[in-house]
Amino acid sequence: MEATSRTPDGAEVDHVSTQAKARLALLAGAAALLVMLLFAGYRSILLVAAGLVGVAATAAAAWLVLAYRGPVRWLGMAAVVAVPVLLVVSYVHVGLLWVVVCSAALWLAAVAAGRSALADEARSRMPEHPADRPARPFLIMNPRSGGGKVGAFRLKEKAEELGAEVVLLEGPEPMDVTALARGAVARGADLLGVAGGDGTQALVAAVAAEHGLPFLVISAGTRNHFAMDLGLDRTNPAACLDALTDGVELRVDLGRVGERPFVNTASFGTYAEVVRSPAYRDDKMRTTLDLLPDLLARQTGPRLTVRADGTTVEDPQAVLVSNNPYGAGDPAGLGRRARLDTGTLGVFGVKVASAAQAAGILRGRRSTGLVALDAREVVIDADAPHISAGIDGESLTLPTPVRCRIEPGALRVLVPRRRPGNRAGVPVNWAEVRRLARTMGRAAAGGHPVQGGERDHPGGHRHWHRRAAGDRPRFDYSGAVYGSLLAASVIVGAGAGGAFPRVHLIVLLLSTAVVFWAAHVYARLLGASLANEPLTWHEFRTVCRDERPLIEAALPPAAAVALGPLLGLDLRGTSWFALAVALAGQVGWAVLGAVRAGAPRRLVVITAAVAVLLGVAIVAAKAGLSH
Repeated sequence: MEATSRTPDGAEVDHVSTQAKARLALLAGAAALLVMLLFAGYRSILLVAAGLVGVAATAAAAWLVLAYRGPVRWLGMAAVVAVPVLLVVSYVHVGLLWVVVCSAALWLAAVAAGRSALADEARSRMPEHPADRPARPFLIMNPRSGGGKVGAFRLKEKAEELGAEVVLLEGPEPMDVTALARGAVARGADLLGVAGGDGTQALVAAVAAEHGLPFLVISAGTRNHFAMDLGLDRTNPAACLDALTDGVELRVDLGRVGERPFVNTASFGTYAEVVRSPAYRDDKMRTTLDLLPDLLARQTGPRLTVRADGTTVEDPQAVLVSNNPYGAGDPAGLGRRARLDTGTLGVFGVKVASAAQAAGILRGRRSTGLVALDAREVVIDADAPHISAGIDGESLTLPTPVRCRIEPGALRVLVPRRRPGNRAGVPVNWAEVRRLARTMGRAAAGGHPVQGGERDHPGGHRHWHRRAAGDRPRFDYSGAVYGSLLAASVIVGAGAGGAFPRVHLIVLLLSTAVVFWAAHVYARLLGASLANEPLTWHEFRTVCRDERPLIEAALPPAAAVALGPLLGLDLRGTSWFALAVALAGQVGWAVLGAVRAGAPRRLVVITAAVAVLLGVAIVAAKAGLSH
């Protein structure tokens, strides 16, 4: 039986892989702190403080570049370049640049692994519905979209081989995609689809929703935000055509700005005003820098007022309304939408009046310059009869007030049964990561979760079913990694006192491993008793066996110490040889565990890199303590 369970909507969760990611996150985070403390000491606080001040100063300088002209802008540009350079020079001057780089790399790896583990646990796919194979699909394709993906992936030819009618948006004159879609419906089309940008997707999707027809999204645009949040393959648009032969339906919401449909976002204020400028298409950078100072200072452009379900936001500089809220996994919260069927709009407003507030935006949604809301209806009013709007990338001018609403479940989207899926970003909650690292693996070691998830324990606890008698025990690779690190630490500590007798070092390695093994066994048995789970002799033996990798990981370094004389090594050489064996075991167990857990190749590489970096830190610590 595999250590997996299923969410109520059928998504499979691999708890062993999740636990491996959580433990990797904690290991990398601890390594980042360890490198700082070992090689910078009390100066590590100054390093972190200097880095934070530098980032905030750079953000404030960027505000000066955007909000001012003339000497102030040039001063801001100079600061944007000078502050990072000064930081690097100062780190080099004190000889700690490598410490900063190493710690930063480890911390980024920790955050990436933590987010991945939390995304596994929080993953909530939209319910899938059975779908019939369409008999007369009609597809609109833009051959210029996405740099020519329609031609590069032979989308027209492949779609026609599957029986679809395809119309290419060619020619010098713009074509009315809404009229094309309505004409296809009148001729008997039973599916509408688009290979193009999100703006075209929205217009055709509205026709499909109006007639109750399924809609096919082909990820042939530039950014493909809608396709990404549907979990489609953005690297191979042709894979989206698999939905025509083996597809399932998702029921998603459709946004409206007045009567104009949108599938992603509608933006108002500064960005919309800049994009509306005729000069924007010819020179985006120059036009943006020319217009922003007056727009940000409210000297030009309308003053907006936003009303969303009883909340009023006065005079924001920019407003973004999204079809379903974006997640909070990045500073602005504009990375991905976990679901497209919540029946709510996301509202995101920016209101920044100074360089200090601009620097505060780095705090994300806690910043006073950012406002994030969820609402069923949003009204954008202004002190002008018309305002600019950017709707799924299309620039429009709309009469005020502008009313945004959402139509829950209005759109039937046909997607391939097999697709990458949407792994929406989540903020890193380290307490939750620790819980996953501590408990998820016990499902695999002390008892696998049954297919279908957890059952309720009679006492009210969530109880993972124990391993069946015939199941093969699962080796605890994370325990072996921990044991190897423990052995390496013992060797480093012993070397700090000078020459350490070989027999004493062997005894110290094995006794330390046994003590930690006993502590882990006791902790697990105590946890089981606190959860009111029955303790039997069989369970006791199972726990002892599951924690055995802690001891087994200490055996190769101990053997290396014993073999030192046979290899002609003195005490110092033996110590280094044993440390190399321990660290090789640490890296090997970490990589093997990630591979056996079914981790993606990228996570396996990250696991190996973190293990190597931690090994380098331990070697550096031993080198420093040996002199």
